[in-house]
Amino acid sequence: MALPNIDTGSTYGALAKVNYSAVPPANPQYDWSNPLLAPAICNVAGITQTIDRVQVQMTLAASTGALVLNQWYAVWKNVTTTAPVLARTTTGVFTVRMPSMVSDEYDASIGTTLNNTVNLQMGRGNIESPTVMCSIHVSCVANVITIKTFNSGGASDLVGLVVDIYAR
Repeated sequence: MALPNIDTGSTYGALAKVNYSAVPPANPQYDWSNPLLAPAICNVAGITQTIDRVQVQMTLAASTGALVLNQWYAVWKNVTTTAPVLARTTTGVFTVRMPSMVSDEYDASIGTTLNNTVNLQMGRGNIESPTVMCSIHVSCVANVITIKTFNSGGASDLVGLVVDIYAR
């Protein structure tokens, strides 16, 4: 599988590809020996356990819900370019909705599209340059990121502040 899915070395068959007989590569100038390739594949698969799938930067522009999407990135953005949908649910509560199905770059190259389910598991956030004490809580369910913002008085829209959201 490819991102946004979580993989292991076994996903790619890397554990079965170790070159136990130490046969040299067919062309040492261009080919890698299996003992070098299998750990590399396991490392790439291992990073899928921890990397962010999505990064969103938005400005909490008004308590009326007029949010501004400043920029966004996703591991699938090279192929599925549908921007996230931002919404204000109530005071201090916002959602970022990503597409429910996306394409990865490899599968799209062979004609298979929208074959990966977006299932975000956790998130974190940052409030840029706050002028008062405030905090942020980020949670994820499937393809929806929920953001709750607070200041010293309780739930707050933190109007005009820029918020960075990261989800995996």
